[in-house]
Amino acid sequence: MATGNSSRIRQALRLLLGTIAAALLIAVFYVAVVLGQPQPNEHAVAVRTDQPLLSASPAQTLASEGELESLMATFPVPVLYAQSGGALTLRAGVSQDAAYEGGFARVVTLTYGAELNGQAVEITVQSIYPARALSLIPKGSYTIAAVAGQSVAGLSTVRMENDSAIRLHAQSADALYAVTLPKVSAQELGTLLRPLQLSGEAP
Repeated sequence: MATGNSSRIRQALRLLLGTIAAALLIAVFYVAVVLGQPQPNEHAVAVRTDQPLLSASPAQTLASEGELESLMATFPVPVLYAQSGGALTLRAGVSQDAAYEGGFARVVTLTYGAELNGQAVEITVQSIYPARALSLIPKGSYTIAAVAGQSVAGLSTVRMENDSAIRLHAQSADALYAVTLPKVSAQELGTLLRPLQLSGEAP
């Protein structure tokens, strides 16, 4: 009889522990989902919610670095970019519209190249208007990282990762920004992020 009671107690304890573990996993999952996109905190800027949507405009592709200024002029608020002559070399750029809330949002995507330890790396920098258009940042296979995101052009970031890449999400009052690059060390990441700035601001 005692053996039967002990078995039932062990089964009940396993069931209880399993239920607690499942609840913890669900809680962790929802925290990761919430933190996976820029969220307000005590240091966050007040994101504008009254920004007007845009009229449709043809996509504009960068043919040379000399056309960067005209490309950035298509964007109604500051663009995240790297000043020429630094560690990042501009490879490509495009400004294009995306349907959003019955009008159009705009996305400027700049692709840069750099060299780290003799290896070529690629960095993609996106600027998205309006600032409320979170849905235009695809989640893909990225998940919240266990380390804090490094600042980009003075903006706080949320760090996402997949098996091979890092993506930093940042948000200003006027726009969303995303920087995607291969997994590198913290020191190398700082080197690659340092040249980035917002257009219209002093370097």
